[in-house]
Amino acid sequence: MSHEFEETLRRALQPRRPGADFAGRVLSRLDTSAREPATMARLESKRSPAPRLRWVAAALAACVIAAVGLVELRQHALDAERASQARAQLLQALSIASDNVNIVRATVAREESPDS
Repeated sequence: MSHEFEETLRRALQPRRPGADFAGRVLSRLDTSAREPATMARLESKRSPAPRLRWVAAALAACVIAAVGLVELRQHALDAERASQARAQLLQALSIASDNVNIVRATVAREESPDS
């Protein structure tokens, strides 16, 4: 698979001829940009919404991740509490069963032993 990827990359990055009108297109763009001087304030105004949007998107993603994490943490705490309650109930049931087994064992032992 790595070999296929490398071959695809090589084909995509092979040098290509820009065409006969390449120099003309570059010069026309240079002429257009020379007529419109770009000031720093104009460049900043054009660039500023995109980084802010990225930060807002990153902050929202972080909030969503934190919310999901908190929900999972709460669910884990509830599961641990339920497990603790189930353990306590099981220990109580085993204690009752053990008491009943001891009563039955004592009764059987009395019936098997001859009266003195």
